[in-house]
Amino acid sequence: MNRKVLITKEIITFKKWSSKSWSVFSSLGKQIKIALLPLSYFLGSFLTLSAQTDTISIEDVQIISARVPTLQSESARVIYTIEKNEIEAMPVHSLQDLIEYVSNVDVRQRGTEGIQADISIRGGNFEQTLILLNGFKMNDAQTGHHNMNLPVDIESVEKIEILQGPGNRIFGINAYSGAINFITNTETAKKLKLSFFAGQNNYFGGNIGLFFNQKTWKNHLSVSQKTSDGYLSKDSINNTDFKTLNIFYETKYKYKNINFIIQTGFSNKSFGANSFYTPKYPWQYENTKTFFAGYKTIKKGKKYNFVKSFFWRRHQDRFELFREDKYIRKGNYFINNKDTAGFGSGYFYKSHNYHKTNLISSILKYDIKTIAGKTGIGAEYRHVFIKSNVLGNEMEHTIDVPFEKYGKYTKDADRYNVNLYAEHVFKYKSFLVAGGFSSNYNSDFNWHTAGGIDASYNFTNNLKIFTSLNQALRLPTFTDLYYDGPINKGNPDLMPETAITYELGLKYRKKWLRIDITSFKRNGKNTIDWVRLSDTVDWQAQNITELSTFGADISVSYIPIKSKLLKKLSFSYSYINISKQSGNYISKYALDYLKHKAIFSSHLKLYKRIYTSFNIRYEDREGSFAVYNLSEEKYIGEQKYKAFILADLKVYWKNRNWEIYSVINNISDSKYYEFGNILMPGRQFKLGVRFNFNL
Repeated sequence: MNRKVLITKEIITFKKWSSKSWSVFSSLGKQIKIALLPLSYFLGSFLTLSAQTDTISIEDVQIISARVPTLQSESARVIYTIEKNEIEAMPVHSLQDLIEYVSNVDVRQRGTEGIQADISIRGGNFEQTLILLNGFKMNDAQTGHHNMNLPVDIESVEKIEILQGPGNRIFGINAYSGAINFITNTETAKKLKLSFFAGQNNYFGGNIGLFFNQKTWKNHLSVSQKTSDGYLSKDSINNTDFKTLNIFYETKYKYKNINFIIQTGFSNKSFGANSFYTPKYPWQYENTKTFFAGYKTIKKGKKYNFVKSFFWRRHQDRFELFREDKYIRKGNYFINNKDTAGFGSGYFYKSHNYHKTNLISSILKYDIKTIAGKTGIGAEYRHVFIKSNVLGNEMEHTIDVPFEKYGKYTKDADRYNVNLYAEHVFKYKSFLVAGGFSSNYNSDFNWHTAGGIDASYNFTNNLKIFTSLNQALRLPTFTDLYYDGPINKGNPDLMPETAITYELGLKYRKKWLRIDITSFKRNGKNTIDWVRLSDTVDWQAQNITELSTFGADISVSYIPIKSKLLKKLSFSYSYINISKQSGNYISKYALDYLKHKAIFSSHLKLYKRIYTSFNIRYEDREGSFAVYNLSEEKYIGEQKYKAFILADLKVYWKNRNWEIYSVINNISDSKYYEFGNILMPGRQFKLGVRFNFNL
């Protein structure tokens, strides 16, 4: 197979251009309701809609945004919260679709219902966002494409907390541009919850949630499944079917001042991956299996907290470049009714890609409150192992792939991290300062330290200004380092990417009005990206020397206090611009970003128990994607992303024990692309019902 190869030992240089608790943040004290409202905003002479969310405190609440307990009203970081009542009102069925409505969060889906979605924050890429489940880190060392393979569905999630900006000080490595923490239900009674839904193209699914709780012992079991034939359109998109299964269990026991917590889960996803990773081969298919188990103890004193935790995550992936029920296996090859599956020039497809990663992690952290403020210290150990037939170094003996008839592991790799941190928060009258550092040793990349400082000042009880300066670090994934496929080539000489981010913001709070203005600047070095020459479809991983990101957003929310009709109304706008050095290369991720994003959102009570939620989202993306002519089997050029507007509507009737609803997504049947040449679904209709029984 002939292809142009970049010199991978050199860093690409470009010239500058400009284009046209569970939770780590969760409550430790009194629980409150915190509202999330996507907003839209008129900027200049044209309307650009974006989604901005933030928190509104009716009463004060403690968070752990800086690794030590901090009051929400005092925090100098940008933390957005989506509460359960907001989740249930939105016209969505997946966590991926839900966080599409958050400003500066970019969800690039390949297909429908979040089956494969890449999540990024503030113009970063999907590898630079840390995903957590109840405070446990779920990022996959093989590739960030698997980060959202969570064993829970939207019905099981009680709250979502989003940290915007670098989080290395808070979490250690890889929280480069932000972090998202999904928190599961914490019911206090004995309940049975059921939900069922259906839609076009044999779309069907449901969830069973069982809560068995006593005074000091709480249990939650959730099982959910979702299937669909995919979606067809006038452009003949196919191979988008899917089937998912999630099982999740958690138990919490309290003895005196110690909380004992165990959680475990399993996720199994199978889906047609039409052009997911290359338009050249549309009959791709993938199956992933994720299993995890976590244990945590939290000992609380009057002025201290001591946390110990252990976590194990196992992820197994089978990727079929030529789908088996389209291409039949015969001997060592795959054929359809016309020809042998291959890449041309006598290079035939012989085997699927098989991967298995195992992660073990242990954390100790301690925080204490003294007259000098609040101080936190901690240590974390993480060790990750991978076996594959594509990634890593050659093994002496092959190993059979579990649950697979033909798969063999021929390569492996492993690495470990030791992370140490210290953090201190000091408050004097209207001033608050939080600062600290996180030092990380990696067995492949040695020592790196990231530090930072946050500060805020309250001019009045309603008006606050805040600023921060923080460093960030991300390590290459095993795919970045080792992958070698027909059109993708990894780079074993990659270095970690680093960045420093400056932020300035202003917040104004009233019970019925909220105004937020935020701006940031991120200077990245050795940014990892997949790039290619302008006349080929072959991608290679490289360190880009410098990447500068500027962003700003403004939001205004109106929350009527006494209105019987209007529940919430909001508008916001966010803007991102990334500058790079120019050259004859095309970026796959780093320079494909949302330049403008906005949302208008309203939540109304129509009549008695009938409610409606209406959302409009606008997105304008920089970058382009390859157009490939399948009939002629050749690359024919680049197409720039076009801006689009999507409108979603939900109408529902609910009482204390049950709810019935209808959803219309993409009301105007817009044609749009979020990643590459993968056409997203048109107008979709869905119906559903929820039941809530006391046992």
